[in-house]
Amino acid sequence: MALYTQEQIDKANQTNLEEFLQQKGEHLRKTGSESVLIYKDSTGEHDSISVRRNRWYDHKNMRGGYPLKFMQEFYGMNFRTAMKELLNGEEPELGRKKNTEQEKTKVSEETEVNGNTAKCEDGTKKSEFKLPEKDGNMKRVFAYLLKTRFLDKDVVKSFVEQKTLYQEKEHGNIVFVGTDKDGVPKSACKKSTAEQAKGFRMTVAGSDCRYGFCWRGDSNKLYVFEAAIDLMSFITLKNGDWKTDNFLALDGLSPKPLLQFLEEQKNIHEIFLYLDYDAAGIEACDKLKDILIEKGYVAEKIKRECPLYKDWNEQLKAEHGKVPILPQSHPKKTAYHVAVRKLGILNADTESPYMKWRKQEYEKSGSSFYLEQIKRDFKQAEKSVKKGEADTKPLLASILRMADLSVCLMCEMKRDENLPELTMYQTAIQELEKAYKPYLDKAKMDRRIQEMKEEMEHLKTIEVQEQPSLFVWAKNMADMAMRAITYVETEYLQELERKNNFTKQKMEEQKTKSDSVEQMELQM
Repeated sequence: MALYTQEQIDKANQTNLEEFLQQKGEHLRKTGSESVLIYKDSTGEHDSISVRRNRWYDHKNMRGGYPLKFMQEFYGMNFRTAMKELLNGEEPELGRKKNTEQEKTKVSEETEVNGNTAKCEDGTKKSEFKLPEKDGNMKRVFAYLLKTRFLDKDVVKSFVEQKTLYQEKEHGNIVFVGTDKDGVPKSACKKSTAEQAKGFRMTVAGSDCRYGFCWRGDSNKLYVFEAAIDLMSFITLKNGDWKTDNFLALDGLSPKPLLQFLEEQKNIHEIFLYLDYDAAGIEACDKLKDILIEKGYVAEKIKRECPLYKDWNEQLKAEHGKVPILPQSHPKKTAYHVAVRKLGILNADTESPYMKWRKQEYEKSGSSFYLEQIKRDFKQAEKSVKKGEADTKPLLASILRMADLSVCLMCEMKRDENLPELTMYQTAIQELEKAYKPYLDKAKMDRRIQEMKEEMEHLKTIEVQEQPSLFVWAKNMADMAMRAITYVETEYLQELERKNNFTKQKMEEQKTKSDSVEQMELQM
């Protein structure tokens, strides 16, 4: 089989990603020396992907790299298709040594392409960190934080006295300073106090992203927030003695400031994740908790508390009579819950045609019926995905049956004579839902089908009598099917639209090229 050479892979990864995406009609917004990709998924519109020349970094999901990886991650392309797109149709060269599908050079997760910090493995120099010049007064900062954000004056003054909050001289912005355990400034973020510049925030050049805006107390408790204003809002709402506790703002959702803080404060034993009540905050809480457990922290000592509204400042605003932004559930968790309810209702209706059919076939063939029908439904699902049909009903029906039959097989393998069938079934699907974490569920549809296919191949190595192994297989298949249902209900149509637009753009380019050739031939 023809293979791409390392030279071709390097050439593909030198593609100017900014220009490439613009040519493909993607929405890019220029911000200084880089561009921000504006895209949509099930959780709404996002601007978390920074692009600069041939590099990109997704701040939301903390991954990045070069064009080849971007094509695979963002468009869901396989290696060969991505290479062909980046090389304008160039075919693999023959007679060379075999290359892997991985890029020669990887960008570290430490790499940030926003022009502010540059902890790159390629030797890019880091900008010198220097705090913005202080203004001679704090009028704009106090007016904004007290009157617009409703923060307590004494709380704000405490951070001012700590020298981690002040007013910038040049534009009158608020400056939030991140310090180490000795109080040495390591990072800073500027936020506008002007209403017309709502939403403006910028990390100061040279900032070390491991240090966040914080308050260090003597207790063993740490309260973690997304932003500095949320942190101070919570303290205001707490309305009591707070200075003995520890508070940290992540300035986003990166785990780096939290890990650095814990490294410096070894006495912390209880961690409270008080992030925003929205899709990004929900994902970040799951991720941070998993990271902390891996680091040896006790799960029961890592607690999550949600604000009544979108964030803690919205809750504070509501207490002052302002209309707050409401909390936002995670679309994927909602879709997963709906799928669980569907299966529960399906199994409760024993007189439905489907349930009668399932019972009849099981009585004929036993557990082998579940296995054979799962295989048939998988083939149907695979065909639907290959066709790329916008009508997802047949695909959903196939995957839903796969999930149902896989759970039935789980219950068969772990049958408990003391529990009714329906109770066992509902317990199994509820346990799957409880374990579901959207931040771990980012694959495109082709990859999901491939994972199921690999699981089908693994089934050939398991004997029906091997109940423990068969139970694990059934649980894996049920989990994959449930996640696939969730994806189809939330993001699959957007994936198809993105692919179709990409294909349409390519066809238009080919037609333009063909028309140009015809014109040249006529002129000759």
